[in-house]
Amino acid sequence: MAKTDGTGDAPGTRDATEKPDWALSRRERRAKARAAAGEPPRKRRGWILWLVVIVALAGGAAWYISGGAETLASLRGEESAEDGVASEAAPTEAADSADQVMQLLPSELAEVQPARLRETVKATGSLSPSRQLAIPAEVSARVTEVLVRAGDAVEAGQLLVQLDVETLRNQLDQQRATAEATRAQLRLAQTQLERTQSLVGRGLSPESQLDAGQAEVDQLAASLAAQEKSVANAEESLKHARVMAPFAGVISAREVDPGAYVATGTALLSLVDLSTLEFEAAVPVRYTPELAPGQVVELSVEGVAGRDFTGTVDRISPVAIEGTRMLPVYVVIENPETLLRGGMFAAGRVVLEEKEDALGIPADALREDDEGPFVLKREGDRVVRQPVEVARTWEAGAVAEIAGGLLPGDVIVAQPLDQLRAGSRILVVGEDQ
Repeated sequence: MAKTDGTGDAPGTRDATEKPDWALSRRERRAKARAAAGEPPRKRRGWILWLVVIVALAGGAAWYISGGAETLASLRGEESAEDGVASEAAPTEAADSADQVMQLLPSELAEVQPARLRETVKATGSLSPSRQLAIPAEVSARVTEVLVRAGDAVEAGQLLVQLDVETLRNQLDQQRATAEATRAQLRLAQTQLERTQSLVGRGLSPESQLDAGQAEVDQLAASLAAQEKSVANAEESLKHARVMAPFAGVISAREVDPGAYVATGTALLSLVDLSTLEFEAAVPVRYTPELAPGQVVELSVEGVAGRDFTGTVDRISPVAIEGTRMLPVYVVIENPETLLRGGMFAAGRVVLEEKEDALGIPADALREDDEGPFVLKREGDRVVRQPVEVARTWEAGAVAEIAGGLLPGDVIVAQPLDQLRAGSRILVVGEDQ
């Protein structure tokens, strides 16, 4: 172990001589190097920092004792006074915020005007021609000519299909010949009967011959009547070989072509009349007591944009559609311009009840408090509470009829704006100020 003299070595030097080099810290290596070079060790000056701290604390204590406490008290009083001023200003700011302007869109306001109020029910369904016919063949014959196609407009009495007339004409001639022969036989029998009557009257012939002659005349007369009926039928069949349009309309389907043989009853063409259409609507069955023939129906038809149509309830089904609780209602629609076609989908409203020149407002505009129903009416740049008297509601509760409290021209808030109160200032967006 190394010895130290009476003067005393630095701790770092002493430790460096006692520790091996690999165990020395950086500070100890530097101290050892200074010692080896004959330089004195560095002195620590940490005590200077502590001295500065102690002097600062002593100075602060002396300042507080000599009058610093009074200075702090005065500063705290000024802060309290400023807080008091701020608390007095707070109600003013709150009052200013209560008088803030609320912006409204023009669509959120409504001007009260007399109008027609209605109670309606929605109806949907499809359109179909009120008159349509599948034209059948009334005789059995071969088709010789078809003069129309689907989509062609035809007039009443126009020739549509021509059937072969040769066979029909031959049948007519045969029936006529048979009838003529029977007619000749009848004339002969009647002549013989007259002779027999003369002989019986003179007693030259028995009465039994008179009875036989009369029976022959009666039989021939009956046969002639039947044959004349056959002739009439053959003449009618010949007429039916020319198939005519029974009414004016449009050909919707063509079922046969020339050369085909058709039997009686075979469909040849389909003809529809588009001048009047029928709207088969489905209405909830709960409206049955309010439905009646003659009620007006307003329609919009899919595929005909920008046009509204009007119809009239023609009849009402007595039985609802099974499983749907919907009642069929049949509406007649005039179609003079033939814009509408069968099969189009339509939606409309049946007008159950209406009232002219009534004051109606949106039901959302109504408010209610302990004093009763009211609305917010515009007066200048503010809205005020306006009590109203409600007569009834229309359009399934969407419109309220006002019996008192409002006049035509009054402007009210039409939307349920909960943040808007009576007395609030408003600014209408886009309105000149």
